[in-house]
Amino acid sequence: MDEKSLYAHILNLTAPWQVKSLTLDENAGSVTVTVGIAENIQLTCPTCGKSCPVHDHRHRKWRHLDTCQFATLVEADVPRIMCPDHGCQTLPVPWAGPGSRYTLLFESFVISWLKISTVDAVRKQLRLSWNAVDNIMQRAVKRGLARRKAPQSARHLCVDEVAFKKGHQYVTVISDTQGQALELRDDRGVESLAGYL
Repeated sequence: MDEKSLYAHILNLTAPWQVKSLTLDENAGSVTVTVGIAENIQLTCPTCGKSCPVHDHRHRKWRHLDTCQFATLVEADVPRIMCPDHGCQTLPVPWAGPGSRYTLLFESFVISWLKISTVDAVRKQLRLSWNAVDNIMQRAVKRGLARRKAPQSARHLCVDEVAFKKGHQYVTVISDTQGQALELRDDRGVESLAGYL
């Protein structure tokens, strides 16, 4: 297996995406994987699925999981297509979520660290800013909420009030008996629970 095939497998690339080149910069301590779309491929609108011409490209970079001691960057000229119905649309990339500067695997790695550590410790270990870690966490919460099934009407509810920050700031957590959080409400009064019921 050559290095292009290896990185295509690591990034889980499928047609029309392919690894174009690899660059190792020992001074910067990074590996750059350049990904592109195969030539003469007909692209479709991500909204409606119609076959559309390429309008232009946007150069983007994402941080991926490290390769040994080297930070790994994925870069691509992401095509934008011109749909007659939906206008100019950016083609989604399979390795990252929309608007993210990190691959989904890297974000998953950050979330696994956040389960056992603080934002500040994760930030220092992975050489990220506090805002970058917080944004990754917020995107993960949004993905989780989107996957969440509509709650069944629970026979028994568990209610807990949790203090956070300094002072007396509380949230009310409503969950079922299996521990799945159903709702989070500000404050800890009767009004918080009444708003859910």
